[in-house]
Amino acid sequence: MRSFLLTTLALLMAVLHMGTASAGLKNFPYFSIDVPPGWVIYDEGITVAFISPDKESTLTVTVEFTSGTNAEGLSAEELAHAYARDMHGTSPVMEDGDPNYYSFEFKSPDDVPSEASIVVSGRRFYLITVTGSHRDMAGMVESVLISIQ
Repeated sequence: MRSFLLTTLALLMAVLHMGTASAGLKNFPYFSIDVPPGWVIYDEGITVAFISPDKESTLTVTVEFTSGTNAEGLSAEELAHAYARDMHGTSPVMEDGDPNYYSFEFKSPDDVPSEASIVVSGRRFYLITVTGSHRDMAGMVESVLISIQ
């Protein structure tokens, strides 16, 4: 019985630890980001979610290839308009005069004001969403480095 309890406890600790993150630069296949202490990371393949310690804010980064998908041949502006329409968002605007970078606002399923950015880089596009206003959020968004591969 004791062996069963120890094994169960060890498995539970491993599962709980899988979603936690230590502070510092985290590298993913197509981007890196500086993650503050206490934020939880969920890596779901094409989407990585970062959840604040108070669970009130979320940053997601989704990376998709433009070739061989429905996005093939679409510009950043066209992708941004498609996502804004699907997410019931505002009309996308070009950021920093860069035709590969658009953003729009939308509301999360919980009716929380949110922002999304579409960035096209080479054969990939990045959908970055921000929900909530945790004090670490701006620094995290600014720390996202897109891999040019």
